[in-house]
Amino acid sequence: MVSVAGLIKEMPEGYERACYEEKAIQRKRGITTPGDLMMLSLFHLLNGCSLVEVSTIASLAELGEISDVAFMKRFAKCNDWFKRIISEIVTGGAITYEKPEWLANYRVIADDASDVTEKGRSKRTYRLHYALDLFKMESLQYKITTQKTGETMLNFTVEPNDLFIGDRAYGTANGMEYCLNSGGNFVFRLKKNCMKLYDGDGKTIDLLPHLKSLNDDETLNLNVFFEGNDHSKIPVRVCAIRKTAESIALTKKKLRRKESRKQRKIADATKEFNEYIVLITALPDEITSVQILELYRLRWQVEIYFKRLKSILDFGELPKRRHESVMAWLNGKLMIALLIEKMIGTAVFPPA
Repeated sequence: MVSVAGLIKEMPEGYERACYEEKAIQRKRGITTPGDLMMLSLFHLLNGCSLVEVSTIASLAELGEISDVAFMKRFAKCNDWFKRIISEIVTGGAITYEKPEWLANYRVIADDASDVTEKGRSKRTYRLHYALDLFKMESLQYKITTQKTGETMLNFTVEPNDLFIGDRAYGTANGMEYCLNSGGNFVFRLKKNCMKLYDGDGKTIDLLPHLKSLNDDETLNLNVFFEGNDHSKIPVRVCAIRKTAESIALTKKKLRRKESRKQRKIADATKEFNEYIVLITALPDEITSVQILELYRLRWQVEIYFKRLKSILDFGELPKRRHESVMAWLNGKLMIALLIEKMIGTAVFPPA
């Protein structure tokens, strides 16, 4: 069981000083110390305490007299403080990978989405779309929608030299063209029949024969084109590798479950396609298919953070209307996820 006190013990050295430097506390009114502010913020983030409950806790624990509205405003100012702590946790070794030199000119971003049901009578379900800097472990963008809004790159702002990493939901022609038109790039997972791909002569390409020709550990690097909105042919590359025998067995098991659940048979060609990791990108040819596959594998490692983040998401008290509060909430959740990872990494387990 993770406790507020346990998380505070894992805070990086100097986190209290950073509170003043990032102006989370400017005037000592209500809550006067960084430790008290962090404790109340963690009650809000980790335990799901409402703003009114946080105000009551502050009074009962003699941390200060602060109204729910005043705490909401103070919490909103914690965003840069939380980001600073995230940065120091990452550089302090909580994450064991470094940004490769070939990515030096890119801001590498993983995009994802999570469905969360609101507490209370309404039981409304929202979809949180968010973008995470993979190497700074920092929340960059978010968008909250209903379930009717699908997972698409159009939910995010793309800046020049942004490199988005996404799963099959984002591997669409519209999403790729949107990235390129905004000056960014992408590495997306492909699902079968998600779009038509063409060779240099304009003929449609069937990827499956190319995939089936691969030997174990051999990678595919295939130059292809997809059709833009103006019917122009846009050059991209398909990079792929066959999954391990264990992964293929697991994939087959998942597909059988899906067939049983939906009472619909999945085509044999689709099953074969799912025996491979198939990626699409517009990165230049000097970046090898091996490097691109390794980058996507990095996203798989980051999935553990996504899953932990999703497990502690709570829309019941999500400050939906104030941008500053939402960003503080998101980065606060990421901070907790990293602190938990740090806690697990340093834990001493008794022998079996």
